[in-house]
Parts: sequence; C-alpha cells; structure tokens
Amino acid sequence: MEPFYRQLDVGRFESTAATSGPWRSDAQHAGPPSALLARQMELHEPRDGMRLADVRTDILGPVPVAPLTVTVQTLRAGRSMELLEATASADDGRPALIARAWRILRAPDDFPTLAATGEGSPPDSPADASVLAGSPIPGAEENGYGRSVEWRFVSGGTGEGGSTVVWGRQLNALVDEEEPSPWQRVLVLADSGGGVTFSLDPRQHRFINCDLHVALERDLEGEWLRMDAASRAAGGHGGIVHDVLSDERGKIGIGLQAMVAQDVG
Repeated sequence: MEPFYRQLDVGRFESTAATSGPWRSDAQHAGPPSALLARQMELHEPRDGMRLADVRTDILGPVPVAPLTVTVQTLRAGRSMELLEATASADDGRPALIARAWRILRAPDDFPTLAATGEGSPPDSPADASVLAGSPIPGAEENGYGRSVEWRFVSGGTGEGGSTVVWGRQLNALVDEEEPSPWQRVLVLADSGGGVTFSLDPRQHRFINCDLHVALERDLEGEWLRMDAASRAAGGHGGIVHDVLSDERGKIGIGLQAMVAQDVG
C-alpha cells in the first residue's frame, strides 16, 4: 500500500496521493503531516530515556499534496525536559504547519500509578465494532486518507450525533516502508476527531480545526487507537472537539482541537 510520504533528502519529502483529504484532492488531511512533524522531532538529536509528552500542531493553511521541507529546532534545552519545534513548508517557502513538543525524561518503571477510580481496559474492542469503509464524514468525497485508515464504530458516527466511540488504525506506512512509531499512529488518526463526530451537512456548515493538541501519558500499544470523541459548538462563538484516547489496555491520553464553525455560502 502506498505510504503517505517518500523521503527525497534530509528533511525533504514527497507527499503521495494517500495524504489527500476529504474536500480537495490537492490538499492534505492534517493527520499525516502532523505525524510527519512528530517523526522529525523524534529523530532530532534523540536522547536515551526521553519521550515526547505532547505535540501541538498549528495548521497555518491548506497543506498541498506536493513536496514538503521539514525543519526542526530546539527552543529550550534541558536535562529533564526540552521544547522542540518543527515546521513543514511548501516549495514556495510558505509554512503550512508548525508543531511544538515537550520531550521529557521517562518516569521510573516503579513510579506509582495514578488513575481515576474504575479506570481499566475499555469495555469494547475493535472486534466488537462495525467496519466503515472510506471517509467517516457524511457527504465527503472518497480520498487517499480515507483509503489509508480503517474505522470501526462502537457508537455514533456517520452523522448520528456529536459524540462517537470509534476504533481506528493506520493501514499504510508514514514514510517509505518504515514501521510508524506509536506517536505517529496516534496523530494520523487523532486529527479526525472532528470528522468522526460531525453530525451536520458539510454542504451547509463548515467545522474545521485550526490546531491539534495531543498529550499522552504512555505510548500506544499495537495498531488500534480508541477515540471517545465529542464535538461542541456555540452559536456566536466557536467550537471544540475533545477526545479521550485509549488502546486495548486502557487510556493513554487526550486530544483537543479548536474548531472554526461557519455556514457555507
């Protein structure tokens, strides 16, 4: 299966048709480029015993299905935590996405577990859920991204309401034939929180995120990510999407998106 990207040179990538989003064939879904920025930050001056704690991606405009150049810098160095920044730019020099991540020391293996009462493995699994082929957004066109991920809905979805429980997995590689890292798998899917919960007619209403902020307490185990997602909008103001992220062992983190809520036309 075609990967999302092919590496052309150090920090330079060809975007394949697999990155194309649901609205325009020449614009990427924001999940793959967000994951690409995380990959580059993971590879930037790596240090043993450290991990990405969170990734916040700001979407500055449409990301073209075209070559991208990614640069990474350390904004704040430190022994226990450091702040990284990655930027993806098109050939015209325009930055399309900027991501920042805190890279922190891993907690000791014997650090006490902190969890809310009653937390444990999810009450459902991918095997329990119904498979949806293609885009989960009602009225959206078939696209490369939609063919590169698999969704299995436990509840909600396909225009049923503003909350959804869904399992998803990435079917292809992010770059060339590499095995995606846990962070990369999460970001490819987490940007779809607004899509899997959107219950309005996209031909009449627009609900598009301008950012994606994900924080993980631990790494994803396996391919499947569970998203317990809810979208909210307030007339005269705006909207948000909030996701509780889990794998088959239990909760791993949260996702948050600020949404532009507008009428079409």
